[in-house]
Amino acid sequence: MKAMRLNNWGAAMELEELPKPDPGDDEILVRIHAASINPFDSALQAGYLQEMAKTPLTMGTDFAGDVAAVGSNISHLKPGDAVFGLSPLGSGAFADYITVKAHEVALKPKSLDYITSAGVPLPAMAAWITLFQQLEIKEGQRILIIGAAGNVGSIATQLSKNEGLFVYGVDIKEKAAYGKQIGVDRYILVDEPFEDICNNVNVVLDLVAGEYVERSYNVLQPGGRYCTSLEMEPAQEEPQRRGIISKGLAAWPNAEILAEVAKRIDSGEISVTVNRTFPLEEANAAMAYRFETKEPGKVVLVV
Repeated sequence: MKAMRLNNWGAAMELEELPKPDPGDDEILVRIHAASINPFDSALQAGYLQEMAKTPLTMGTDFAGDVAAVGSNISHLKPGDAVFGLSPLGSGAFADYITVKAHEVALKPKSLDYITSAGVPLPAMAAWITLFQQLEIKEGQRILIIGAAGNVGSIATQLSKNEGLFVYGVDIKEKAAYGKQIGVDRYILVDEPFEDICNNVNVVLDLVAGEYVERSYNVLQPGGRYCTSLEMEPAQEEPQRRGIISKGLAAWPNAEILAEVAKRIDSGEISVTVNRTFPLEEANAAMAYRFETKEPGKVVLVV
């Protein structure tokens, strides 16, 4: 099978031929049709996760495809099922085939093709876990989402609106129309002082961090909740002094949540946008393009 391999940290990926893997007793073999690119993949390639992985490795986390074979202990999926999922630091999604655990994959949305489905898993998991487990959002609250028109932010915006929240969204001007389309109530450009615009904010989802951490604290009510997907655990002294709950997040696979996301996509509650597709062998160009583009949507490899 074809696979895009990383042989040295910080280097370009190389297209190689590998044996097709066989699933273990608790694994599923998926014939991949599409795989999307995430910031996680860029961080891995750059060498920021060397304590968690070793080269050489096949790159890629998010995928959509068909079940090709199942292990002896798998009963909820069968060959031919159309699925989507995420497998961080697994056997690699930038390839013809991937082996995954049962909790890493679910039936893909019926209303989406493989390309669009491949853009869903990691952003959806990050948005869902942040909103419902870390921020504990409730109807009637006001949320500030920094990076609201990005891939995680756009799903978080739609989930928040579906739960009855008022959404302040910060992002670049090139994504303003898209941000309003997905439901942002008050779109704020990155060069505008959102501190002068936001009122009575209950929760903040910060997908940028840096200077936005303390600025986010400044708009939160006492007892408010802050979460960034860019840190596992933010420093606690300042939020504790202010009476704010501050958390970090690392998204993890969960088949039940993936299935619920697919259900909401099929019901029309969540929409997903693809920015551009590349063939598998142009994965390096696709990774570079993801950094360059200012248009909304996922960058997806067609396998």
